[in-house]
Amino acid sequence: MPRPLLTLLLPLLLCTCARAQETFPELPLDQLKASLPTHETTAISTRRFKQCDLQPLINKLPGAFTVDTAGRSVENRPLWRVAWGNGDTEVLLWSQMHGDEPTATAALFDLFSWLEGNGDGLDAVRRIINEKLHLTFLPMLNPDGAERYERRNALGIDLNRDALRLTSPEARFLKGERDRLDAAWGFNLHDQSTYYSAGFPAVRGCVASILAPAYDWEKTVDEKREDAMQLIALMNAAWQTEVPGQIGRYNDDFEPRAFGDNLQKWGTRTILIESGGYGGDPEKQEIRRLNVLGLIACLYGIATGGQEAYLRADYWDIPENKSNGMHDLKIVGGMLVRPDGEYLLDIAYRRNERSLPPDYRKYSSLAVVSDVGDLHTFGAFEIINADGLRIIPGKTLKGRLDSLQIAQLDVNDLYRRGITAVVGNRSMPGHPAGKHLRMLSPRGKASDSVVPGSSVDLVLYRGDRAVGVVFDGRYRPLE
Repeated sequence: MPRPLLTLLLPLLLCTCARAQETFPELPLDQLKASLPTHETTAISTRRFKQCDLQPLINKLPGAFTVDTAGRSVENRPLWRVAWGNGDTEVLLWSQMHGDEPTATAALFDLFSWLEGNGDGLDAVRRIINEKLHLTFLPMLNPDGAERYERRNALGIDLNRDALRLTSPEARFLKGERDRLDAAWGFNLHDQSTYYSAGFPAVRGCVASILAPAYDWEKTVDEKREDAMQLIALMNAAWQTEVPGQIGRYNDDFEPRAFGDNLQKWGTRTILIESGGYGGDPEKQEIRRLNVLGLIACLYGIATGGQEAYLRADYWDIPENKSNGMHDLKIVGGMLVRPDGEYLLDIAYRRNERSLPPDYRKYSSLAVVSDVGDLHTFGAFEIINADGLRIIPGKTLKGRLDSLQIAQLDVNDLYRRGITAVVGNRSMPGHPAGKHLRMLSPRGKASDSVVPGSSVDLVLYRGDRAVGVVFDGRYRPLE
């Protein structure tokens, strides 16, 4: 090679070698977990927050964040764009395109706090993310739906089925940001039913489900989709240290109208995260923390190329989730007593929620029988072994009582007598006894039908002695 040409190429070769040899410290996972509680945004503590609750938090974001209103919803609410980082790799993250799926929105505000944290031994991690990535967040993409805690926007459109027609201003906003950034990576952040299981037959519920969406009917895996699969495998490895066996892989059937599928088609490596169910966490606050953990692990992985340590096979090893694989409560192996005989069957319950007007911040819930029969392939957050027990629907106390008389009742004594319901001399919504007894109006009648859809209470007997009660889908042992 002529010396002048070698002289010109030498600096380029040296630079290339330096980049190839660039190394990064391993993400200190335990240290990261320990840091997260400090950055929880305490102003958000339930699922049913609204955009007005987030406005003060947006206003207080530090100067390292660029914040602007980059669009308007159907009902003229602002569509926020929040940016952070000085790197060249564009990452787009959006949450709550379904108004009743808020877990990741809360997690993003926790993440904002964490990104600007310091002094916890993780400054090098933050610096690397900042130097390598440019993050654009679209928190609460559907503020109109969030206002009423509804899935769809004010036009009645499911935004995740509006990626092609772009009828909704919210959909046009998301598509416009993807195109403006030509985002290399995209995080599509959702909630799913708490009753998904991780695999089937079901043993454990899905705390979260993940997906690298397909971009065609053939479910082709090109280089970019494989990158997304590898990054999901990295995130799964972090989550398994917290909730082993409770992460599921979403079905990758192609949906031609969906944003995730189309972003993958448009060249953005897309990761879907669906926050699911976790026992004892009805407001999904623990799952919110796991969202932050997974997102930080992913961002550091993108910044350092950490996903390259994982294989496509690691993604496929995550068990596919199963809708309706879980129940809240499952009573196993008891003999249901009916007028026509006794029958060995399992009984399961789930809870139905109903948002309460006028502001939809509160909700009522009612437990109903979700299935009966041989349920051994289904999981539950609580399982009661009723082997050797008889199960009888709860009875109603005779007579009509006033509010004071009901308040003076001994609930445990009633349970031992097989009684789970009382009749008031009038309707008594909100009576304290309603937490333990089914409160019936003068003409009301408690259900005694153990079939799917019924809100029946049960008493469990060993011989003639009551040993447990299922009231409103929750089990209570009797000593």
